[in-house]
Amino acid sequence: MNNTIEVPFDIENVEVFNTEINEAGQFILTLRNTDESVCCHSCGKIATELYGHADVRQVRHTSCFGLETYIRFCPKRYECPHCGKTTTQQLSGLEPYCHHTTAYENHVLLQLVNSTVSDIAIKENLTVDEVQGIIDRHIEKKVNWDLIEMIVLLGLDEISLKKGHKDFVTIVTARVDGKIIILAILKDRKKDTVKTFLKTIPKMLRKTIKAVCSDMYEGFINAAQMLLRSPKGKGCS
Repeated sequence: MNNTIEVPFDIENVEVFNTEINEAGQFILTLRNTDESVCCHSCGKIATELYGHADVRQVRHTSCFGLETYIRFCPKRYECPHCGKTTTQQLSGLEPYCHHTTAYENHVLLQLVNSTVSDIAIKENLTVDEVQGIIDRHIEKKVNWDLIEMIVLLGLDEISLKKGHKDFVTIVTARVDGKIIILAILKDRKKDTVKTFLKTIPKMLRKTIKAVCSDMYEGFINAAQMLLRSPKGKGCS
């Protein structure tokens, strides 16, 4: 009987060589990077001479089997034969010095739709500051429109950052290939901010938008109607 399963990581060029559930009930996956070279951060040439390892890193990843899941790895360091500088290998889907994978941060941002920072902090066993940090890292992040062929459904949701509903950001989502993804986090909910972002959507992609889903906040509705109005004068619903 084959008792093995496959779990997608959203991380390229890695292999799992150890798994464990610690005393806190957290699922720990120890990974090894299968790449045997790195692009030198100084001169941009390929370095293949192993120079040792950096400190072990452990970062939060999307949950497996209902358990908090962490990825542990020991990055390799390589010495460049061209300039003599050393470069530490990085995992795809993980920003330097970040405590969460990109996949996990996208998960948190999606959970914020129709929720609050405090609620998500409790559900994900994070601090409010950690959730706020995830939001901050994604504000005004550029969208690679070349990776998107069709949007179909665009979502605009406001998230209150502080008590009293004084500070807001806007989460822009889209249904792409049957999945809801995060397109952008905008710095506020002002109509001009939303309008400016919508202008960045290439015209060919705008034509694929069948509907815009938002709450009744007037700024969102006006921005969507102004930018996504069809040539016949029919606005998006």
